[in-house]
Amino acid sequence: MVGKIDKSDIIDKNTSFEPCPSVIYEYYNDGYGYKTERFGFRKIIENPIKNLNFPNFSGLINVRFVINCKNEIGYFRIKTTNQEYKSVQIGNELEYEIVKILKQLTDWNGKNENSYYQIYIKIRNGKVDDIF
Repeated sequence: MVGKIDKSDIIDKNTSFEPCPSVIYEYYNDGYGYKTERFGFRKIIENPIKNLNFPNFSGLINVRFVINCKNEIGYFRIKTTNQEYKSVQIGNELEYEIVKILKQLTDWNGKNENSYYQIYIKIRNGKVDDIF
């Protein structure tokens, strides 16, 4: 179960998204996540993510969010590290673009419960190297 989420670092604050009034389960619990798993969501987001501009950046972008009991996603938070695993910023505009792309994912395993999920985007020399 996920603890209290600090709403101060949520990127999509000004939306109507709300978790349902129950606990938020971790993404690795049985049956939570995307119906076609990582292969399926990669098919949808890979090209739009690769079209974003990550100039002179190498590192990891960790995107975390909640899937509510209605299979809506929100409460996006992004943490970025460079190759030395030091925290860095990629800029609000790029974060908003990533969230906009990920909101295209709609085929979540509906369990009538909230769950937490995360996606990593690996960048090498400004180019998307992997999405997992």
